[in-house]
Amino acid sequence: MKKNVRTILVCLLCWAAVLAVAFGLLCAAAAVPSSSIKDNLMQSSKKLASQSPHGTTLGSTYHSIQDNYADAVLLGVAANMSSDDVFRSALDTKYYDDGFGPAVGIQATLTGRDANTDYTRYWHGSLVLIRPLLAITDINGIRIICSVIISLLLVLDCFLLIRRKNIAACVILAVSAILVQIWFVFTSLEYMTVFIVMLAVMPLFIRFAQNARMLAVISAGTGTLTAFADFLTAETLTLLVPLTIAFFITAQKGEKADNKKSLITAAACGAAWGGAYLLTFAAKWVAASAVLGRNVSDIAVSAAAQRISGMGDDIASPVELFFSSFGANLSMLSPVSSKINVAAIAIWLALFAAVCIFLKRRDTKLHSLSKPTMIIIACLPLLRFGVLMNHSYLHNYFTYRALMPSIMALTGLMYYRVNGSDKKQGRKIKN
Repeated sequence: MKKNVRTILVCLLCWAAVLAVAFGLLCAAAAVPSSSIKDNLMQSSKKLASQSPHGTTLGSTYHSIQDNYADAVLLGVAANMSSDDVFRSALDTKYYDDGFGPAVGIQATLTGRDANTDYTRYWHGSLVLIRPLLAITDINGIRIICSVIISLLLVLDCFLLIRRKNIAACVILAVSAILVQIWFVFTSLEYMTVFIVMLAVMPLFIRFAQNARMLAVISAGTGTLTAFADFLTAETLTLLVPLTIAFFITAQKGEKADNKKSLITAAACGAAWGGAYLLTFAAKWVAASAVLGRNVSDIAVSAAAQRISGMGDDIASPVELFFSSFGANLSMLSPVSSKINVAAIAIWLALFAAVCIFLKRRDTKLHSLSKPTMIIIACLPLLRFGVLMNHSYLHNYFTYRALMPSIMALTGLMYYRVNGSDKKQGRKIKN
């Protein structure tokens, strides 16, 4: 009991420390002189305004949509930060939009228009990197730099796994990234944040793969960074992908899985991540309300409710929206041109069924990866789609990437249960 209380306290300390450092960096980004980023903001505004807010980058392929609208909003928030009052500026996040779109709104901001759209529900922590970069390059240059960062982090993680002789984990990570078309992540700043956080924390999950308490603390820090920097894209990636890799590393040792221990570890990491995630949002709303002298939580809660149950123009009922959110995201695993494609859904459901049948038929075999834990990890992204069904349906062209750990978990179950070893009996598990 004392150890559990100590772990919770350390998680809270980690949350406070990570958030304090992150907010300090955001204030530092706000302190960048507005005059030094004006030219690149103007160039970025013109480029974004000349492009479709949500245009595809590969023919009519739906999951290749580039979210120029969200990137324009982010730069609009950056344009409204001021070095004159960095503390307030970092909390009072807003942008200008008079109906012609946030891209044109950036130009209006640069000509002296006051922001008219509140966006205090997010921390906009990605500006820690983006606002200073605006001093040296425009939106295209920043996208290239962030793409290079993601690529280097992925290579580093693969190198660490290979160095530890976790070849299978490395291959599964790479294949899952390919199946969610990681190259389209490079098209928008909005998409990149969760991948940067996910890949940046993975070395810690690799290093402490067999230390459950340390994994929980790391998860708390990861949840904090995710809430601080993400735009609600595929936020669960930052926990589920590194955690799945940690379980793969443990499974590589070949011992029979301890289902109870694995489930407790997953639950502790999930609670730490989720608690820190929610606390980080709450901290923003409380701090912003205190500084601005008005309650901003009402706006945030209203926006959250809209993402959960708000109805789309082509959806007739909550039940239809619930199932459509699943179909829309499963469809995006295939190169289709529509939001929902029945054939694509059927193919992926058939593959899922084949995996389940394979695992069922192999149940008499010993295996080294916890089956219940992997099934839960595989299902959590689907739960995310069901809870945030409006958001998952409308923005399926990027939320579908949350399926990456589902792919990893099911693939891992097929590999590690066959290739593990039963040390008690001193023999290899064979097909």
